[in-house]
Amino acid sequence: MQRRIIIPSANSNINNNNIINDHHAVVNENSITDRKSSEYLTQLLNDKKALLGLPVVFQHLDKILDEEINKVRSHLFNVCSNKESLSLPEPDGPTVTLTEKLPVPISTYPDFNFVGRILGPRGMTAKQLEQDTGCKILVRGRGSMRDKAKEEQNRDKPNWEHLKEDLHVLITVEDTENRARMKLDRAVKEVKKLLVPAADGEDDLKKLQLLELAIINGSYRENTVPVLTSQRSLSFTLLLLLTFFHNARTLKI
Repeated sequence: MQRRIIIPSANSNINNNNIINDHHAVVNENSITDRKSSEYLTQLLNDKKALLGLPVVFQHLDKILDEEINKVRSHLFNVCSNKESLSLPEPDGPTVTLTEKLPVPISTYPDFNFVGRILGPRGMTAKQLEQDTGCKILVRGRGSMRDKAKEEQNRDKPNWEHLKEDLHVLITVEDTENRARMKLDRAVKEVKKLLVPAADGEDDLKKLQLLELAIINGSYRENTVPVLTSQRSLSFTLLLLLTFFHNARTLKI
């Protein structure tokens, strides 16, 4: 069924909530398969790439896209099927910041690409881990940058002191201490799994990342490709932007 997207003007009487609700109706009317398809993931990744080229004023849109990418990734590749969600207690006490550094065993495995394994294509593996644990995951130290010449240039600059350290994973979390400790322990456990290379042919994560890379490059093909509403993810982003500008013009902000 075809739907028209109505672009509101500053003098329009159209309710903004109806615009967003109409989008949700479009999504709900379509098969759940659409939300799990490789084509939809590709659309989301393209939207993310386009958003990166804009000024950093749409931080909520960026967060929405990241969450949707992680959800589709989880459904498409069954990423979290064997992980239980973290059951956190009620916040107790002031907010604290906890950090932990995990050394990357490059001396034991000098030819293994740990940075690529931890980050994944377009950082999707690390972002999924951040969503699962509630922690910030960063790869730091010598060898953490893809551009080695740029890494050498930045080594002695302010805020780049970590480049003088050995390669490591920096895990950071902000929450009340009773919750932050649980999140950090979970993140440490999951990151340590990534620091143990699997035997050839048995690395499920590598297979997943290769599939994701194929989707990004446009070389992945499913046997049955679901019919999608053209550029749905981009339409959603545009609807949010249009609603934002409509509110701004109406309220004169």
